[in-house]
Amino acid sequence: MNRTVITLSILFLSTIGFSQTFKNYELKRLSSFEINFNSINLNNSTDYFNLKTILGKDKKRRTNKTVGIVLTSLSALTTTLGIMVISGSKNAQEGVGESIGMMFVATGVIELGISIPLFISSNKRKKERNKLIEYYKNRKNWKTTVANII
Repeated sequence: MNRTVITLSILFLSTIGFSQTFKNYELKRLSSFEINFNSINLNNSTDYFNLKTILGKDKKRRTNKTVGIVLTSLSALTTTLGIMVISGSKNAQEGVGESIGMMFVATGVIELGISIPLFISSNKRKKERNKLIEYYKNRKNWKTTVANII
């Protein structure tokens, strides 16, 4: 029993080991940034970490931008629907319709308020990613670290 537990734990730990290789889609993404891989030593953990940082910042940028676009579109839709409900309820008996319309408008404004910081964050990540990409394109100042760039 004890031997089985030890064997299973060793197998489990070996499956979550750290590997310094890139997947095919990550290599395609890095090559789309026109980074010269000839001057990069992938066995160096700092270079590997920096390239992973570029991929992480790009993924975060794309996610923030996509969510921002979805929320902006949803904001336009709910605000328009709310205005239509408000303009459709003219009688005093339709106060409930006006309340519902105001809730839709408020929801649309809140969605727009959430999407703006997402777009700002997306642009910030893009600038950070571009600084790292330029570092690897030029590769003349070898002593510079990622902490100095970002």
